[in-house]
Amino acid sequence: MARSRDYLTIGGLVESLVPAHPDLTISKVRFLEDEGLVTPERTAGGYRKFSTSDVARVDLILRLQKEHFLPLAVIREKLKDLDKGKVSEEIRPMVTRPEAVASPFDTGEAVPLESVPGALGFPASFVRELAEFGLVSVAKGEKGDELPRSDVQIAHACWDMRAYGIEPRHLRIFVTAAEREAALFEQILMPSYRHRTPETRQKLLDSLADLMRLTGELRGDLAKRAVAGIFEDVV
Repeated sequence: MARSRDYLTIGGLVESLVPAHPDLTISKVRFLEDEGLVTPERTAGGYRKFSTSDVARVDLILRLQKEHFLPLAVIREKLKDLDKGKVSEEIRPMVTRPEAVASPFDTGEAVPLESVPGALGFPASFVRELAEFGLVSVAKGEKGDELPRSDVQIAHACWDMRAYGIEPRHLRIFVTAAEREAALFEQILMPSYRHRTPETRQKLLDSLADLMRLTGELRGDLAKRAVAGIFEDVV
């Protein structure tokens, strides 16, 4: 879409998204901007400059409206969460790009701990508590201690579970299970991918993604079975 240059005009944005959203118009994009859902940069002359992320954001808004029938007020809150690194269930499949060849473990910009309260919505002390139990890592950066972008979603999930009385110390079992799962993946896959050519690297990434999907489904199904056995009169 906006890959061929650094930005698109508002007309270029509409043109790039019309195949997926035939009813999209310039007026609609302006309305989304007026509502604060997308905030493109401006040139010195006042013209809008839509980046690749702006285009993806407009596409996401339109899909949430069309596929999930969400009102703009709800979409606004979900976008606020997304900006903080918290990905809701509706948004998760929409921001995943299967065609990308980047590793699923690639990280974006880290969050300085001093910025965590304003950027993520929970205290920096909570991040340090999570790190104490191995749930996230805290690294030294240019601005002091930082939370890696790859751990932001983990921190959000742990914070949300506090509503049920679940504290970081209770979650160590998930770290242990994840480490054992990773060791299993290593045992299964590494012998086949000793030679790191671009082709074998991509095959390894594809295999890892598929295994993570399958084991995720298995964990969920096993948990449902176990819960059903405990709460048999409810579920």
